[in-house]
Amino acid sequence: MKRCKWFGILCSTLVAGTTMGAGFQLYTEGSAEALGQAGAISGRTNLTSSAWYNPSALAGTQQPKIMVGSAFASIHTDYKSGVPQALFADAKMSDEWRAIPHLYYVQPISKDVTTMLSINAPYGLITEWDDDWAGAGIATYSELRTIYITPSVAWQAFDMLAISAGLNIVDAEADLRRTGSKVEGDDIAYGGTISAHLQPLEDWALGCRYQSSVKLDITGSANSLYPASAELELPASLNVGLANTTFKNLSLGLDLVWTEWSTYDELSIVTPPSPSAPTGITTVPKNWDDVISIRLGGEYALGESWLLRAGYVWDESPVPDSTRAPEMPGSDRQMLTFGAGWKWNGMTIDAAYSYLWAKTAKMGTDPIYGGFPGEFETTTHLLALSLGYNF
Repeated sequence: MKRCKWFGILCSTLVAGTTMGAGFQLYTEGSAEALGQAGAISGRTNLTSSAWYNPSALAGTQQPKIMVGSAFASIHTDYKSGVPQALFADAKMSDEWRAIPHLYYVQPISKDVTTMLSINAPYGLITEWDDDWAGAGIATYSELRTIYITPSVAWQAFDMLAISAGLNIVDAEADLRRTGSKVEGDDIAYGGTISAHLQPLEDWALGCRYQSSVKLDITGSANSLYPASAELELPASLNVGLANTTFKNLSLGLDLVWTEWSTYDELSIVTPPSPSAPTGITTVPKNWDDVISIRLGGEYALGESWLLRAGYVWDESPVPDSTRAPEMPGSDRQMLTFGAGWKWNGMTIDAAYSYLWAKTAKMGTDPIYGGFPGEFETTTHLLALSLGYNF
């Protein structure tokens, strides 16, 4: 059983004010070149974003590369109570634009060995409701920031096989507010990643990447008066991608992404003893599921300087109907992406836009959420801009 203090609520407050994938996984950790293709690039080669998506695909790179940029996300979530407003008024989550930066650097060491550095934010959330909304006793503001710093090395083992390994250094900060309470804390934790890229045919390639789970022990204070802590395990994930370049000037990708959200089976909250919780421990069932995401993407070279991109994502939600709560009204979602790239004398500029819509999600059926009716509707707009240079 996970033991948390007031931070425990944060573990379930996963309506990302940054862009949501399954749970509180983000779609924007890559770059504009990746977002424009729906992230379906695990089997692709020569993309700077592969420093995160599949480092082994960059084995054998001949020149250093760098890319910096940011994605910007605006999430529109409406709460509709379905009952007279005198009891539960409708509400809207703050939908202001928020930035999610990224940086990738690729440095060849020899003909077959390449090192790289990835700095991005694959998990995170910011949710902000009015202080007087119907669920203010559960959450008004919740923020989780996780910065992944990932150095890795790739080796071209054979002509058609490359492998890589890397270290994830995760810097996490949390801030939770609800009626009458504010909790803050941070932690630094570690994980790892391994990947492989197989090119059996000139126009067909297969890539895969495994990302380990990362256990966070967030420690800080509650209301700046007494210590507080929480345990949160970021899930393991596995990407498997197929890439094809049979058609002239066209590169296609198909990625399947498995995420191990079943590690989040319950939420144990430790608070000062009270009549409702004499021991100070309250356990809330979550029972999240492992999920699959399907990503399709393509890139078309329009001459020597311009690239056009498009993609589609179907993303399964890990949140079961029984434990869906106002802090995380997660549901299955879909996403369409569009993008373009321009390159000249080693310089690259990439831009992308994406629209995400989620299935209407009703309140959880577990008795713990009894008396809180309604449903949530969510749509998201994403923009991304990346600047790169090939030395």
